[in-house]
Amino acid sequence: MEYEKEGFQSMSKEYPILGSPLKVNGVTLKNRMITTSMSPGMGYVSADNRPTQRLANYLEERAAGQTAMIIQTIVPWKRNELEASNPMIHALPSCYDESCIPDLKKYMVDPVHKHDGLICAQLYCVHDWKPSDELPESPYGPSDIAILKFMSGFKAMTVEQIHDFQKQYINGARVIKEAGFDAIEVMAGVGGIMSRFMAKATNNRTDEYGGSIENRARFACEVIAGVREALGSDFPIVVRWSPVDFIKSPAGPGLSMEEALQIAPMLEAAGADLHDLAVGWHETSEPLTTKVIEDCHWTWISEKIKTVAKKPVAQGYRNTDPTEMEKALQAKKVDVIAGLRYSIADPDLPRKVMEDRTCDMRKCIVCCRCLDDVVSQGKPMNYCGVNPHLGPELDHELYPKAAKKKRVMVVGSGPAGINAAVTAVERGHEVDLYEAGPRLGGCVKMSSIFSPYHERYLDYMNNLIKSHPAIKVHLKTPVDASVVKSAKPDAVIVAVGGDVMTLDVPGVDNANVLQSHDLLEMLNGNTPHTKSAFNNFMWWGATNVVKMHYTPSFARWATTAMSWPVSREVAIIGGGLPGCELGHLCMETGRKATIIEEKKKIGYDVGGSDRFGLINGFKKAENIEMYPLTKVTEITDKGVKAIQSDKEGNQTEIFVPAKTVAITLGFKPNHALADSLKGICDEVYLVGDADDPHRIADATKAGYVAACAI
Repeated sequence: MEYEKEGFQSMSKEYPILGSPLKVNGVTLKNRMITTSMSPGMGYVSADNRPTQRLANYLEERAAGQTAMIIQTIVPWKRNELEASNPMIHALPSCYDESCIPDLKKYMVDPVHKHDGLICAQLYCVHDWKPSDELPESPYGPSDIAILKFMSGFKAMTVEQIHDFQKQYINGARVIKEAGFDAIEVMAGVGGIMSRFMAKATNNRTDEYGGSIENRARFACEVIAGVREALGSDFPIVVRWSPVDFIKSPAGPGLSMEEALQIAPMLEAAGADLHDLAVGWHETSEPLTTKVIEDCHWTWISEKIKTVAKKPVAQGYRNTDPTEMEKALQAKKVDVIAGLRYSIADPDLPRKVMEDRTCDMRKCIVCCRCLDDVVSQGKPMNYCGVNPHLGPELDHELYPKAAKKKRVMVVGSGPAGINAAVTAVERGHEVDLYEAGPRLGGCVKMSSIFSPYHERYLDYMNNLIKSHPAIKVHLKTPVDASVVKSAKPDAVIVAVGGDVMTLDVPGVDNANVLQSHDLLEMLNGNTPHTKSAFNNFMWWGATNVVKMHYTPSFARWATTAMSWPVSREVAIIGGGLPGCELGHLCMETGRKATIIEEKKKIGYDVGGSDRFGLINGFKKAENIEMYPLTKVTEITDKGVKAIQSDKEGNQTEIFVPAKTVAITLGFKPNHALADSLKGICDEVYLVGDADDPHRIADATKAGYVAACAI
């Protein structure tokens, strides 16, 4: 291939291909890492569909981090006030005429070009289209077929409307080129209008846009050809499409790989310079982006397309680990790594790849908070599990210098505490970090056992403290009001975590009961005590082993290999996130587990992206049972007595046999230390689970925000 003969040299020894340049038509990617597009939402875009300074700051961070190409969505029609205010219509900048150009240039193009970056405009055409100023924005396609009932209302486009769409699209393409964008991406995937034309499942037309594969691909090819004619031969055209869509309907199957292999050359013949492959449609129930999918799994699709493609092939979804990215490139499964979450998590990741700074990488932990907020709930992108500098925090620099240097005491070393300590010292304060246990990490030390991706964050946080030697770390140092009084800090950030929620029923202290905080106590060097001499001996031994050696991977292995402290038959009381994580570990390790929850949904607080796949996995697993709407009345040495209610309120007494009864009810606020500091320190901040237990992203953000307020 021509793009492989350019003779470019990689800037990375550890990632020789990932860190190497690549020519795509008239531009050169400085490495093989490009972002896919997702609308960040309101705040990044104004009420009148203009990009804002917040979006400019977001883009500039990623351009400064050496992202090879940043792709952002822009809508090629003008929205009215009602559409712009609808939270379920993604807030997007517009490119409908020349009046849009100054803002596009100022807030999108210039911030990226300031750092010699490339910015690509993806013209929006997922499900919705607005044919004219008078008509509402609504879903269109080749036919009126909807895959999901709640996504009904698709209008079948007439041939005249197809041509009107193409004219509108090409007009938007001219606007973005004049604004200075370096490339354009044609969205022909994920269940958008053009991909619906490609699939028999949603295309039952009998005209020139239906039937044969050539006819079904005609719409997308005509758009690409029209853009090529309008923008010239050297303007790069990226095409985002889905060779595998995981859908079907009474009208027919989704796109097959056999058909996709025919479509790829058609797209290139029309003018495509780079394939940016997505997998699945928004309507599919197949897990695509969650933890159950391994890093770079979907490169099997790009590997297939590469057998027929003459142009470079990128693959998006589940690309978060540069080591795995490099392996996929080395295996020639893909030419370019596309993704967004790695960039949300660490805007500097491409730079760190090019400079071989592996230990400094803040890798995505696949918590899906960004997807849950933006895609599922229509909220702005304000939260990431590991990156606090999003949303309103982008309105100021990452570490704004403090007006006055202060002595800051941070109590607790979980995500909230460590982000607070690092932010405070970066702002110029003198910082002491206190941890009651023998090691840093807070509850992430424990969650990493059940969620291996959390181990990435644990490693990063530990490295972050090592790279900030000015932070004075005090391990094995519990803090109360007298300690604070002696230290005489100017400000205290209390990040001690939440109080464990307990269960008040007979038998709660039986020998077969495992409290969720027992593991954390052990990791903190404290031996849990039970009524069982055997358990006490085992906890004593485990605590002493952990004092000498602990990694989540080791603990995960030990938990899998041994039948202690979690036996082969488990009743899990609490069906929230902690209980579901333990349930998933039991499912994976062949244990028989029953999850008991008083609320009507198991996984009620699990993120939307994860919950469907997680619960569906539980339903399919032969070793997992779920009892929602079930209240525990007693724990015996043989298991759990409970009362189960149905939807009508009828109640039934049940008994769940179990050798281990695990209580995983989560946390409640823990205000005791903060309340005790009144009159001792004027500036006290209560953050993370101690303030209000939520997800890991909330703690990460809270610590950063508190340190910025000092």
